[in-house]
Amino acid sequence: MELEILNDLKSYLGMDYDDSMESTLLFCVKRAILLFKSYRNYPSFYTEQMIEKDMERCYACVWDLVLLQYVKNGVEFQNSHSESGTSRSWNSENEIFSMHRIVPIAGIC
Repeated sequence: MELEILNDLKSYLGMDYDDSMESTLLFCVKRAILLFKSYRNYPSFYTEQMIEKDMERCYACVWDLVLLQYVKNGVEFQNSHSESGTSRSWNSENEIFSMHRIVPIAGIC
């Protein structure tokens, strides 16, 4: 899934992408995938195949987490930013999960 998202991100960036960005983009992808897996809290009986299938089903959420990480690169921990008449604010990761109706997986022990 990492390479698929990385390639999609390169396509998304289009002319704004250059090879020097690859390690940063890969970091954003890896972080988003780890965050998603942590949030979903997959039970121990989930196989890698089951996790991969679930993540593919939730691709839009993972994609949005990657984009959030990318646009906040260099301004981590800021909720908003204003400079030269331009103001920006970001959704939190929890808002992204909520927007996509992603919830942790609960199991009965």
